[in-house]
Amino acid sequence: MLEAASNGYRVGAVSYLNARPLIEGLETRPGVSLVTDVPSGLLRRLVEGEVDVALCPVIDFQRSTAPLRVIPTGGIGSDGPTLTVRLFSRRPISELEEVAVDSDSHTSVALLQVVLRHLLGRVPRLLSFDARADVPTDHEAALLIGDKVVTADPGKEAYPFQLDLGGAWREMTGLPFVFAVWMARAGASLGSLPEGLDEQLTINLARVPEIASRCGPVSGWPVPLAERYLGEILQYRIGDRELQAIQLFWDHCRRLGLTPSERPLALYPLQR
Repeated sequence: MLEAASNGYRVGAVSYLNARPLIEGLETRPGVSLVTDVPSGLLRRLVEGEVDVALCPVIDFQRSTAPLRVIPTGGIGSDGPTLTVRLFSRRPISELEEVAVDSDSHTSVALLQVVLRHLLGRVPRLLSFDARADVPTDHEAALLIGDKVVTADPGKEAYPFQLDLGGAWREMTGLPFVFAVWMARAGASLGSLPEGLDEQLTINLARVPEIASRCGPVSGWPVPLAERYLGEILQYRIGDRELQAIQLFWDHCRRLGLTPSERPLALYPLQR
């Protein structure tokens, strides 16, 4: 059980369906409050002290103005296609000159650049847009992330050429890809919160059908697809292969100039 601090723990996360196995039930634990935001907004909340722990995009560890620690008790990743991080294109991927990128994301935009540099030997021009307000029917190509890939899929008729970035990374490296992990500020004292996050994940992974049945329709997902997504497509445990993949991704980003000089991976010590 969590030992709540006197002022409680503030946990920041996304509200997407893919985060439900990590956050479902946290808000009912004594001393824990849950704050939701888009992935690109969570780093600011963590650095400015609005939350104590956040489910941050992995690239934010390198881009943060303050040093952070990875809490290896859970994250959002895949060992192959993700279903919800996808490049949609009107023309063959090899011919792309410009890609509109979903401004909700940090890691996925960087992954797109890493993958396209590997596949094409170059990176097309990137144009940021708000995918929550703008259905990308006017763009030559668009990167979409999250629930909107399923609930507002622009379709193969408009975008016949598509690339799942998780699958592309797996083919490129042989490793899984980790999009987000729990992070805390360096020097933070979290008591048993990290162990509580791990405990809640264990509980929730045993309840995937229930979570999919309840949360899938709310997010616009068919229940069978939501259950397969949460139970088979995505991975939530952070082990040695996942940490290796994170480090390799950072190496690629540094070589492309997407991050400043690389910070070494620093883990929050767990009470195990």
